[in-house]
Amino acid sequence: MTLADIGFDAEFEQAFAALAVAPGFAGRVTRIDADQAQLVTDSGEATARVPRRVVRVEPGRPVTGDWVACSASAEPVVSAVLPRRSELVRRAAGRRARPQVLCTNVDVLFVVMGLDGDFNLRRLERYLTLAADGRMKPVVLLTKAGLCADPAARAAEARGVACGVDVYAIDVLAGIETDAPVRHLGPGITAAAVGSSGAGKSTLVNFLMGSDRMRVDAVRAHDDRGKHTTTHRELMLLPQGGAIIDTPGMRELGLWAEGEALETAFPDVIALSSGCRFRDCRHQTEPGCALRAAVQKGGLDAARLASYIALGKELERRSNPTRRG
Repeated sequence: MTLADIGFDAEFEQAFAALAVAPGFAGRVTRIDADQAQLVTDSGEATARVPRRVVRVEPGRPVTGDWVACSASAEPVVSAVLPRRSELVRRAAGRRARPQVLCTNVDVLFVVMGLDGDFNLRRLERYLTLAADGRMKPVVLLTKAGLCADPAARAAEARGVACGVDVYAIDVLAGIETDAPVRHLGPGITAAAVGSSGAGKSTLVNFLMGSDRMRVDAVRAHDDRGKHTTTHRELMLLPQGGAIIDTPGMRELGLWAEGEALETAFPDVIALSSGCRFRDCRHQTEPGCALRAAVQKGGLDAARLASYIALGKELERRSNPTRRG
């Protein structure tokens, strides 16, 4: 295995060389444990201490998926974080508005939803907005297809909101569409799996790894939710080349994104809105609203319009915390 196999291309090489860390080495963060970064390097696995202040363009400490420069000493220290190509960011839990970077330098974001009580189109729209803002290619994996009476119908529903995004109904335990996620992986590609606890992320990762790397527990019978078996974000090297990041199930999925991400996630709504009478139409009570007219004619689902408006307001509040409503 070389670093190129997990995405260390010419652009990252140039960024590392520009730091002039001598003597030093490059590595990719596979996991953060307190002030220790677990790394994969050209020489294998390594551990480096993360100081309180690390050089990078934006403030913040390294996270899973980062490429870092380290000092070559008896106790390696992370001296800098290389510029990130992509970031998966959400609004951190709590009352104070601040971003939380979950993982970085991800090419493909597997949005995992179980075809049981976990299936939720409105949550899917949130994940697609995060993927668009983070500059990642989303792929929707509807797991547990073997337990669903009509997985094709569910997949069609998901495609209705995931415009132009690949959607697959899979079941790696029952042998249904098991090659679907594999088609999006390969040398130099990093994927990340996100979704609710119990959706099947760790089962998917174990299948792709070819071993029971991640612990898996049964879901609760009354709501089909899991027990948050995965408690940290970890990058793992795939046998076929590339890497995958497993993430804990998210109880809260607050948006921390720009307005352009919403436009990418709702291209059908944006296209229809061009017919509104007013350019600043908020699609609620204004006359000549093309979106409300489309709902009345059956050309747009009312729940999708409501979701678009609600997410837009959420992003406005993020940009202007004093705004209400």
